Amino acid sequence: MEDRLIPTPRTLDDVEIRSRETIGQGWGKLERFTFRHRRFDGTWSDVVTRDMYTIAEVAMVIPYDPALDAVVLIEQFRTCGLVWNEATWLFEAVAGIVDPGETPPQVAKREALEEADCAIGEPVLIGKLFSSPGGYGERTYVYAAKADLSGIGGVHGLAHEHEDIRAVVVPLAEALRATEDGRIRDAKTFLMIQWLAANRAKFT
Repeated sequence: MEDRLIPTPRTLDDVEIRSRETIGQGWGKLERFTFRHRRFDGTWSDVVTRDMYTIAEVAMVIPYDPALDAVVLIEQFRTCGLVWNEATWLFEAVAGIVDPGETPPQVAKREALEEADCAIGEPVLIGKLFSSPGGYGERTYVYAAKADLSGIGGVHGLAHEHEDIRAVVVPLAEALRATEDGRIRDAKTFLMIQWLAANRAKFT
């Protein structure tokens, strides 16, 4: 069958940025873009204004132990639920910001040690994703990696980064059920678990 999901060829020549201004700066940056872009019929769109919030470029990894058929996930408090008057301690894959001079695979390995005290093998790229492209500029490199998870667990994290992170080794079958019953609420982690369930043979 012929592929239909063929991206339309586009470059920055197809976007005219009228202005780009920082309207908020804290842990992340809120920018306002005013622009127009090439439409599919070849004409130009109206001028549009959009706000984008970006903290950084990020690497995420889900360590997998084929001998145990298990993964390690972390649990920590996340601010997102406060928007909805909800307390959100979420289960997620290991993640961290890509600092200058680092590669995303290096970050995946570093964060696995920092957040779960877990040494991983060479990360396998699942994808390079935008989690909420309408308003969030974060670009995330998503990986899975082989690991020995025997003895892994407990509370970890860096004090100077205000981290309080609980690492939990979970059978992959349970992690998959957690994507169905609401225990996994982070979209990227949801995707990573389902990808791993379909591709675990790559790590045996």
